[in-house]
Amino acid sequence: MKAIIMAGGRARRLNLDMEKPLIKINGRTILERTVNILKEAGINDIFVAVTNATPKTKEKAKELELEVVQTSGKGYVKDIQYLIKKFKEFLVVSADLPFLNSKLIRDVLNKYGEIQQPVSVVVPKKDYENMGFTPTVVINNLVPIGVNIVAKGEDYLYITRGKKTININTKKELEMIIK
Repeated sequence: MKAIIMAGGRARRLNLDMEKPLIKINGRTILERTVNILKEAGINDIFVAVTNATPKTKEKAKELELEVVQTSGKGYVKDIQYLIKKFKEFLVVSADLPFLNSKLIRDVLNKYGEIQQPVSVVVPKKDYENMGFTPTVVINNLVPIGVNIVAKGEDYLYITRGKKTININTKKELEMIIK
């Protein structure tokens, strides 16, 4: 299965001088960490979706010898819609999950293998908040974390918990993560 790392966001709430996928944690960028996790999970067909807002991420992806897909940058949903037309079926991972792990990716791929329908990874809102983070999107008290298998069919909600579900959206969250 193809994996697409979504790395085109502007990260306005972080107010940084760098692009979010290039934030370093323990000496490696989040982009590099994500690529390694996908490879550990057995995925080698990896693309990085970028926009005009992330030119340095595009450079880094090319340096890592990854395929780059230029999207419009008109929002996550619009970019996913474009990618669906181009790829039909794929694993999508946001480039702001510093604690993502290969076990979660393998589990999601296995679930997809069992059910053959789209999978969206979510965490209960209460769990997310109990870790000290504020969700930006909440649907039926569940927080989507930015890991999904995009395919035809009805969405299956894969509920998980823990640090691996945290994404960086604010300066406070970034400070909590890089402590």
